[in-house]
Amino acid sequence: MDFLLSASILRWEILFLILNIWYIFFHFFFEIFSLFSRVKNIIKPKRKNLNDDEIKAAILEQTEWIESIPEIAKEEIIPEIASAVSDVEKTLEPVQELAVESLKEPELSKDQKDEISEITKLAKNKIWRWEYSDAKAKIIEGLSIDKFNKNLNLLLASLYEIDKDYKKAEFIYKDLIVLNDHDAEIYLKLWFILSIQSKYEVAFEIYKKLHSIDKNNIEAIEMLSNLAHHLGNFEDSRLYSKLFLKKNPRSIDILYLQSLNLINLEERKDALETLLKIKHIEPYNVKVNELIEKLKLEIELETNFSSQ
Repeated sequence: MDFLLSASILRWEILFLILNIWYIFFHFFFEIFSLFSRVKNIIKPKRKNLNDDEIKAAILEQTEWIESIPEIAKEEIIPEIASAVSDVEKTLEPVQELAVESLKEPELSKDQKDEISEITKLAKNKIWRWEYSDAKAKIIEGLSIDKFNKNLNLLLASLYEIDKDYKKAEFIYKDLIVLNDHDAEIYLKLWFILSIQSKYEVAFEIYKKLHSIDKNNIEAIEMLSNLAHHLGNFEDSRLYSKLFLKKNPRSIDILYLQSLNLINLEERKDALETLLKIKHIEPYNVKVNELIEKLKLEIELETNFSSQ
């Protein structure tokens, strides 16, 4: 019995010894492999594929490092960096000039101009026939010859308007304005698209630009009056309404708008005078007559209150 027990214990001791030897060998080879990997990375560093967040973090870290450099060190290091940047900019100047040149409208041959003219006519005919897909194909064909052609771009924008893709139409009009910054027609079309998208602030600035180009454009002045009032710029609306009424003194819509501007500016007597002009043109305008009575009462109460 003692012999069997001793034999069993011996077997377990031998097994435990084998496991210890295996662990020693495993640990030894693991350490050698780790050392080899570290040496390899030192000799030939592994490149990391960083995502955008990691790149931003790295740039921020470098920026903070530069800001932490003492002023004396900056005086020596930063001029060298500025010099290097300047060299790069000089190298890129020819490329930038080529980019600017590429934006200029290329010269077309007589045959190309004739082809563009024919394509424009065909596209217009197809739009009139509601053949919008064919019209778009023709327009794209023409733009492949002259991508800056105003008429073709306007036709393409009109197709986007029909499809209610106002964003694409807006982009086209904005691009056209860059090339035709004094073209009132494009400004009017851009304003329309912006208004549909409720971008009234941008539309207001567009019309101000149009007014600066063409002081006599009465439509621009009228729209500026309405847009300024809609945006709550009652003083601007009053000024533009006044300009409009110089040329159209009997415009009931702008007279009424002007009266509202004056009421909002608390100039009730001038507002009443403007409303009486409308009453002289349209004696039975109910809305105007009601507002006149209301203003008369307010002015009377204000006078009585100030006299006490």
